[in-house]
Amino acid sequence: MRQHSASSITSASLGLLACMVFNHAWAQTTTPEEETQSVEVKAVKDPAIMPYKMAYETITKVRAASKDKVEMLFRATVKTGMQPVPDLSIYLDGPNTRRKIDISPTGFIHVPLDTAALADGADFVTNKKRGSFNVHMQFVPKLGGDTIKYSEITESIAAARAALAEIVPWYWRIFIPSVREIGICYPDKDQVVSMTGTEESSRPATKEDKDMLQNKIYCASFSAKEASLDKDGIITPAPGWSAIFR
Repeated sequence: MRQHSASSITSASLGLLACMVFNHAWAQTTTPEEETQSVEVKAVKDPAIMPYKMAYETITKVRAASKDKVEMLFRATVKTGMQPVPDLSIYLDGPNTRRKIDISPTGFIHVPLDTAALADGADFVTNKKRGSFNVHMQFVPKLGGDTIKYSEITESIAAARAALAEIVPWYWRIFIPSVREIGICYPDKDQVVSMTGTEESSRPATKEDKDMLQNKIYCASFSAKEASLDKDGIITPAPGWSAIFR
């Protein structure tokens, strides 16, 4: 089954954005008393997570700008590494809302688009100390099926650029590397991506990168301007692939 991953370039870009926006947003709300509260506190609004309203609006903007061709992933990690946070619980909490958020064993957070919770003014609360973990955001391409038209590649790259332009203020874009390619990636370097209806019959997955878990992966990369690929050309990855922006 295809698994999601994302490029370190996009991760760094969105991580920078997250730090600049969200750390500033909480900088004026932290008091000495809050800084010393126990790790055992059961419901703490954590500055590592953006407000739910902001998360809701950001995901909605990304979907609209990308025409639902880009997925935004959120992953919680320990403060000084990329490991998932042990025993982490996150809830949407409001006057009339109490909803537990699904977190995968590897730390991926499923942020629901819950209109009732949004209207209720619900926000994220956690069972961890304020500022004790990080949340990383990344874009990944939404490519369907076992075969991919080259036109899907070009559309997905354009969609990611549009989504970045929608959520990143113009005065920060100079610091954000552009999305140049999509990688079809594997955990080993002995894979080949087949192609039909093109001048090339295959492309080896040999370009090194890292997934969102910081595992080394090997990719066959496709840019938005491939002279040898017709828009109706078919790309057929071997089983076990994941797609990233590079």
